[in-house]
Amino acid sequence: MIDDVNQILAVTDAVADELPACCADCVFWQRPHRRTSARVKRRWGKVAERRFGPWGRVLRENGAFRGMIQYGPRSIFPRTRVMPAGPASSDAAVVTCVYLGTDDPAGMCERLFLEALADVQSRGYVAVEAFGLNYPEDVPHLDRFGSHHTLFDRDFLDGLGFVAIRSSGQVSLMRLEIADLPAASPGRVVALGHRVVGGISRRRVRSASA
Repeated sequence: MIDDVNQILAVTDAVADELPACCADCVFWQRPHRRTSARVKRRWGKVAERRFGPWGRVLRENGAFRGMIQYGPRSIFPRTRVMPAGPASSDAAVVTCVYLGTDDPAGMCERLFLEALADVQSRGYVAVEAFGLNYPEDVPHLDRFGSHHTLFDRDFLDGLGFVAIRSSGQVSLMRLEIADLPAASPGRVVALGHRVVGGISRRRVRSASA
């Protein structure tokens, strides 16, 4: 039974009506030449669910919405092929966007990322990718975690262990190898977080001593 105080929901058509309005009609990643259409998004969601399964996670605390993350293979997100620094890799799941509440958005973003990592690892993906933005140094930390965004703070991704594999201007395609991390069940984000950080530290030590 899921604890109502801290609830993680898989994003499927069954919960589509509970998504924030800006997420329910956003097709930025699904349609390269279109930005919004609730009808197109709902139809896309059903197809994505058949091909991939749940394509995101929603986080609630005490019954209140705290955030949402969207992810999946590049095949269901055509814009990943034409983004600056793209295309995304065929062997990776791609985190495309998050929508964050106003309470601790940076913390919620990290929590949602760890949920996504655990989920896609359990599905057999060898890596996760995301598009990062190299913000100017004078942009405050909290300003980098606006409610709805599709380009993630590169420093944030660096902190999770992502590395840039390609860059174009301020945008970088960032990648985190997860195949060699110990398996974690979706939802066990604390354990996975320790494993991610521990694995990153060990790889960096080996690289420095090589």
